[in-house]
Amino acid sequence: MRRTPEPARQPAPEPSAAPVASPPADFDEFYLASRRRLLLQAFALTGDLSAARQAVRHSFVVARHHWRKVSSLEDPETWVRPRAWAAAQRIAAAHIGHREKSLDADQKAVLDALHKLPDKQRRALVLNHLAAVSLPDIGPELGETREHTERLLQHATSATALALDCDSTAIRARLESLAPAVAGHGLPRAAVVRRSGRRRQRLYAAGGVIGAVALTLGMGAFVDVGNDSSTARAQAPEIHPVSAAMMLKPYELDRLPPANWRVESTGDNTRGTGLSSVCQERRFADPRGLHTVVRSFASHGRPGRHLTQVVEVSSTPGAAHAAFTTTTGWYSNCRAARAQLVRAYRVTGIGQEAQAYKLRVPGKGDGTYVVGIARGDRVTVSAILRVDSTKGQSLDPLLTVLSSGMRNLCASDDIEQCRAGTPTATPILPPPSGEAPGMLATTDLPPVGKIDQRWVGTDPTPARPNLAATTCDRTDFFKAGAVQPRSRTFLIPEAKLPKRFGITETLGSFRTTKAASALFTKVSHKMASCEKRQLGSTVADHDTVKGFRGSRFALWRLENEINNKRDHITYWMGVVQVGSRVVQVNVAPVPKADISADQFRDLLVRARDRMFELR
Repeated sequence: MRRTPEPARQPAPEPSAAPVASPPADFDEFYLASRRRLLLQAFALTGDLSAARQAVRHSFVVARHHWRKVSSLEDPETWVRPRAWAAAQRIAAAHIGHREKSLDADQKAVLDALHKLPDKQRRALVLNHLAAVSLPDIGPELGETREHTERLLQHATSATALALDCDSTAIRARLESLAPAVAGHGLPRAAVVRRSGRRRQRLYAAGGVIGAVALTLGMGAFVDVGNDSSTARAQAPEIHPVSAAMMLKPYELDRLPPANWRVESTGDNTRGTGLSSVCQERRFADPRGLHTVVRSFASHGRPGRHLTQVVEVSSTPGAAHAAFTTTTGWYSNCRAARAQLVRAYRVTGIGQEAQAYKLRVPGKGDGTYVVGIARGDRVTVSAILRVDSTKGQSLDPLLTVLSSGMRNLCASDDIEQCRAGTPTATPILPPPSGEAPGMLATTDLPPVGKIDQRWVGTDPTPARPNLAATTCDRTDFFKAGAVQPRSRTFLIPEAKLPKRFGITETLGSFRTTKAASALFTKVSHKMASCEKRQLGSTVADHDTVKGFRGSRFALWRLENEINNKRDHITYWMGVVQVGSRVVQVNVAPVPKADISADQFRDLLVRARDRMFELR
């Protein structure tokens, strides 16, 4: 592709490790003088040139947005660098395993040596050799004391020299050997970045939206001035990026009994598994987002309680909305084994939109999850409470904590509007599962016995025959006049249970409510007379429930004697009517894999709720 030449005032290629000599008066000069240096640093830090390029470009766009403040600093690069580094690490973490294919053997060896170092040692080494930051200034940027910084740098230097089989004095040259890899850097021209920054600034001013949260976590102190006078320091703008100080504090969790909460960890989610719960499906809800801060807490006592706060920042309101949708989807359709969605809520009073969920995940290390998720204009905040118990947990305290977490972010210098008031939760129908509209989903199904494997649902098929029918009712939806009735079966394939085990649901839509009512009544009558018509059959636990939006359902426990030895097979069977639609649900349990009457009643309620997706 033909590259448009850059302005003639571009300076000569800068030494990769040389610091900015004096504060540039013009943004274009600053960008052209430092972009390649920052790209090299971000690449050395992550080993991912694409992530480094994206992060550096965006950080300069943000710097142009805040140029009035940034240009007042003694060295504006100290403002851009931490943001570019944090963004590059976050983006690189979203696609672990990516390696550049155009590197030679020596460059690969350098990256391998760097990435064997712990994160802070690697950052200290890059700051010292590629950013030419002095030892006294490295400590504040890493959030460490000078003594600890010295030890980090010593360990990093020794380990790198050993890995590269070179003298410590040659490390800088070895790191600078990565420069050719970024020579065709692909960063945009200064005019493009300048226009993007101005456009971003106009968007903020015109829409009054929440600004992009600064890309840093625990960055330490900033240098605010262009000279050494105390008067100038006092007049320099004070920058307040989102940091660890804005995350929830233990005392803010006192509403969640018991008290005595403690912080376990705080980080940017670029290390470890990156998963905050059994429902989370990937490290980031917004893989192209700017930054994530995660803080985890634990409390003393029994049952064990754990809370995780996740703050994820997106580049645009549309991306934040998508991240919110992804995050809520993790919990409304949790795919973890034995996970069951208990209740969903719409929450008002926090951010632009918010939802909450209660889930039950029985098993070792799991229990009950209460989750609140809120979205600002460009930020998504989650509070995830896990209690090592299957007993019910109150939602209100968790929402108060979520509101506090959103309110703390209002202190950010970049957030122009923030909504964090008194939350109100209203129960809602379960969000669409993405499986079969109007029918049960795997997240609706109860845990069975001590089975730890996941439910799996088949695709809906024409209900011919009706697999949900029993020998008592022998319901035929086609003959009853249903339009294209369909059936779906749920199994736990990995559990190696008898073939008769499973849950089957059949959904039929009728032309009139009267026709649907006729089928519901017919099934009820057949079940009531089954014992008289079929010797060896027992029907028990009959219950009929009417109410919610004119719906009704009925359930039975059926036992059939199948041979002269009086062996029995058992079923739970229920029918649900919502307007002109009828659902029949059949649970075929086996020994050690059965459900209770209350569990089956809850399953019919959920089947009823799913039917409202079709209205």
